[in-house]
Amino acid sequence: MSKLTWTLLLVLSMACIATIYPITKHLNGVVDPYLLAFARFFVASIALLPIIIYRRLLILPSVKELALFGFIAVCAVAPTIIIVVGVAYTNSIVASILINTNPLIVALIAPFLIGEEVTRVKTLGLAVGFAGVLFVVLNGQNPLADVNSAYLWGSLILLFGALLSGLNKTYSRNLVRKYDGLYVTFFAVVLGSMALALVVGFRHDFAQVLQFTPTTIFSLLAIGVVSTAFPWVVWSSSLKHLDVHVAAAFNLLVPVFATLYSFAFFDESLTLWMLGGLLLTSVGIYLIQREETIPIAT
Repeated sequence: MSKLTWTLLLVLSMACIATIYPITKHLNGVVDPYLLAFARFFVASIALLPIIIYRRLLILPSVKELALFGFIAVCAVAPTIIIVVGVAYTNSIVASILINTNPLIVALIAPFLIGEEVTRVKTLGLAVGFAGVLFVVLNGQNPLADVNSAYLWGSLILLFGALLSGLNKTYSRNLVRKYDGLYVTFFAVVLGSMALALVVGFRHDFAQVLQFTPTTIFSLLAIGVVSTAFPWVVWSSSLKHLDVHVAAAFNLLVPVFATLYSFAFFDESLTLWMLGGLLLTSVGIYLIQREETIPIAT
């Protein structure tokens, strides 16, 4: 596929990932956050299983690679739990900003861990794109209004979550180029759901499932399929053709789409800050993408 095709697919996948925000806002107070995270990974696993079986890919990787798959899964699951903890100490605005620093973290660690080159233009694009995220998320507010020691600890926890997310993206590349995005995503979400099942079971939260209404069940299915399975497969598959820091840059669009959904479905105001942020993020991604070449997959 051409670079334009991958660009469009990645933009679409970010739009899908962002649907988790209005859905979780709807489910706030209805489903325990840890149970919701488990449902996300479990439903994604079930959704991908028939495709994996059809393509005859239901084969365990080697023991050495299984450990790497486990590491990737932990790095995908842990940020979900970290956000829950971090928001309790800071606020949702700071959490959105710090978690979305992971594309910047990928650009910093990828040259050292997997030898990717990040040019000056791509660095500029990341900076401009992240500035757009700040515009959108802050919306003219001061995120440091209630700074205290707990706030600082919460910020550090969220940055650690962003680092784990960056490691997940970085170390996924070589596995994707050996296998494919579907295979890597499937085993990551399966192992992730197993890890979360232990957490939810320890907290005795599974009993809450019996109280779910059809609307709640449908919402959880949407999170697993629309917000996770489909977009994660697309994103992982792009690593076979794009550098990881380029693919990761598209994650800057997630808070932008989430804000647009809030405007569309929750009657929230669309301000000049948000419009400016959308413009900056789009320019940043354009600067990153324009220099990228599509390598021939081996």
